[in-house]
Amino acid sequence: MDVCSLEESPATPQSTSAPPSDEFVAVCREIDIHISTAVVAQAWTNFEDIRTQYVLEGPINGWIGCSVYIAMWQCTPLGQEPSFGSFSLANLLKVCQVSVLEFFDKLNKWLDMVSGPRRLTEQVGRVQASLAVSAVVYRKYLPIFRKVFVNIEEDSLSTKKVFDLVWTLYVTMKKVSSMIGDDLLNSFHTLLCSVDLIFNELRANDQRFLNHEFREVVESNGESVLENLCRSFEGVLLNAKHFRQHFWKPRLKKLFSAEDGTTLFPESEETHLLADVDTTLQILNEVCDAATIRRGEMDERCFVCENISSVYNEANDVDAISHLRISGDDITVDANLLLQIGMQSCLEKVNDARGAPPSSNGKSYLISNDQFCPVTPLSAATHNAQKLQYLIAEDWSKSHELEQLYAECREDPRLFVEDLVRRMGEKLENKVAEEQDLPDGGIFDVVFSSMVEMRRAEVETLFYRLLVKILICDRERNVNESADMTEVIYKEEFIVSLWAAALQVILYTYESQRDFPWCITLLQLAPVSFYKIIELVIRAEPDLSRGMVKCLNKVEERVLEELAWVFTSPLWTTLLRRADGVPSWQQVSLANSNETYSAPARTLSSSAFSRYTQSPMKPGFVTVGGKRRLEYDDDEIVMGTPKRMALDQNTEWHFQNSSTVVFFRKVYYLAAIRLTDLFDRIRIDDKCRQRIWTLFEHILRTDTTLMAGRHLDQNIMCCIYIVAKICKLDISFHDIMYHYRHQPQACSRCTDAFCWKSQSRLSWTLLSTMEHHGILLDRILAMESFAPDRLCRFLE
Repeated sequence: MDVCSLEESPATPQSTSAPPSDEFVAVCREIDIHISTAVVAQAWTNFEDIRTQYVLEGPINGWIGCSVYIAMWQCTPLGQEPSFGSFSLANLLKVCQVSVLEFFDKLNKWLDMVSGPRRLTEQVGRVQASLAVSAVVYRKYLPIFRKVFVNIEEDSLSTKKVFDLVWTLYVTMKKVSSMIGDDLLNSFHTLLCSVDLIFNELRANDQRFLNHEFREVVESNGESVLENLCRSFEGVLLNAKHFRQHFWKPRLKKLFSAEDGTTLFPESEETHLLADVDTTLQILNEVCDAATIRRGEMDERCFVCENISSVYNEANDVDAISHLRISGDDITVDANLLLQIGMQSCLEKVNDARGAPPSSNGKSYLISNDQFCPVTPLSAATHNAQKLQYLIAEDWSKSHELEQLYAECREDPRLFVEDLVRRMGEKLENKVAEEQDLPDGGIFDVVFSSMVEMRRAEVETLFYRLLVKILICDRERNVNESADMTEVIYKEEFIVSLWAAALQVILYTYESQRDFPWCITLLQLAPVSFYKIIELVIRAEPDLSRGMVKCLNKVEERVLEELAWVFTSPLWTTLLRRADGVPSWQQVSLANSNETYSAPARTLSSSAFSRYTQSPMKPGFVTVGGKRRLEYDDDEIVMGTPKRMALDQNTEWHFQNSSTVVFFRKVYYLAAIRLTDLFDRIRIDDKCRQRIWTLFEHILRTDTTLMAGRHLDQNIMCCIYIVAKICKLDISFHDIMYHYRHQPQACSRCTDAFCWKSQSRLSWTLLSTMEHHGILLDRILAMESFAPDRLCRFLE
């Protein structure tokens, strides 16, 4: 098969008013007999524009198919889901006579040529990933089916029909629910639930099709089929049970419910899918056809083999995908595409190793080319270990640079620092020893615990190196100020935070299971106090590996989005002491920032001196202009409204860089990045975007307690939902959570906190059935009380 390539060609003049050619229209009509004139016109315009700029190699019908597929999206009104008419993607491939691999190869090149929007690019990726997920699941399905069922040929019910029924049920449930889609784990659990369902019905009605040995094992162990399969085929049992009870069963009943309210599932929960297997398959196929066309995806029933005997031949498992046909025609499902996408997209998701875009934490720290490391897990781990050994090769506690810094202080801080370091080291060893003495002492990695003394020495060496680097960097950045660093070094918060940062780097390098915030919990350090050291460390130490930098960036992001808002956070005390509470994003934006709601200004660099000393605006501190400063201890700042502020240039400049202002500048930027991404995914217009941002800012400023003990993303999703309801947008909370899950920072803790009554509609009153998880669900209720009587005043 020839792979199409692209070459630039001289643009030739064309008539923009030329009607579509008869050949082009014929192909469009064959793809969809009901295709609209607008779609044909748009597809023709796209096709002609591309053809005048590029040489389209290979059969022209393949490129026509790409143009038609893209035009379907372009002709969809804003705010509506794309409609693919009445044609299926499999039919498009059949008409255009291209394989799956060739079509997606051309489609991706087409998107590159037209600089397609991100939402369309992501949709094409999801279509490919969904197909690849099913390819991976199908290869799992073959050994599962052999283990559970035996091959029996009957007229009314045969093993072939059982095989078809299980897979068709899986594909149908996958297509009708956006929650499954290209999620490999949920897709695999869907397959296991399908097998479990059919097994239980056969056990009750016709055990001839069941593997006798497997049935005896299940019954003797007193376990369900789902439990056995999860244990045998790497499923996650707890997730699978939760998925079956709260997702699978309700949607299965809805799928087979008749208009009069009757269902194939009585109260006993016994199913009757096999009583008339042909009718059941007909129902499933009709639903699956409609869902596949609506979503513009491939028909994954193409994986079903015609000869059931090949399923019981293990030698065919490896080549099962490469020999499949689409709808019995001569177009093969290309194994290279499926394996490539499966390896790069699907399997990475299940291992939680998706490639993330640049950090969205409101701070983009630059790293040099020297910090690049290989991307494979083994080489990356080796690279991190080598980097660490380079960092701690010298004993920085006795270095000439540190001695010079001590000598420049008014008081020698050596004993103060050494005493703090000794006490923190003892805490580390004592904590690890306590964990080993517990009954579940093996909960953490044994290797780190057995070498804790060596790790302590490495932490101390790295700590002194970072201390020297930061102080020297701070002195070089503030050449006009005194070299005396006494106030910084004698700040216990600074020393403890720096030691914790060194410990976090050591834990990351040796892949310890003691994840953040274990290091600050050990030292009883508030997260909002710890995050301030991260920027200083990254800026001062260029020899950190890329992985170390990413680790510290993720730590800062987690503090901003969640840990800073815990009930015991010092942030609440700071806000109580501030006259104006939380500043607006206009107040925290830099003076030269003309950004809109979607991009509050990025945080500028800071010095250790200003961050860990008293506020520049407090009496007794002489300020020197020319450097931007950060500090956290600005509780005594009294602010008026922007119009009434009459601060001199130096004072106003220091307010812009007070630590609390910088903190909220980062929070606003973080929220803006994530909101903008969700806006693009959900397709929200500019007016509603402004309203959502206004609502979010108002809640953050006047109802700040809604953030207490909660995640920033939860409030972001709630703001989108409330404005969507007020503006009567056809957006369900399920849609919001679905798109949120595709963000790189998405975490299950946020979505698990919400409950909904149905798949497509969320009630204003949320159910509080998740209280046993310790998650409070009153944020929507609190926002609801705000929305009806005060929302219009702040949105208009």
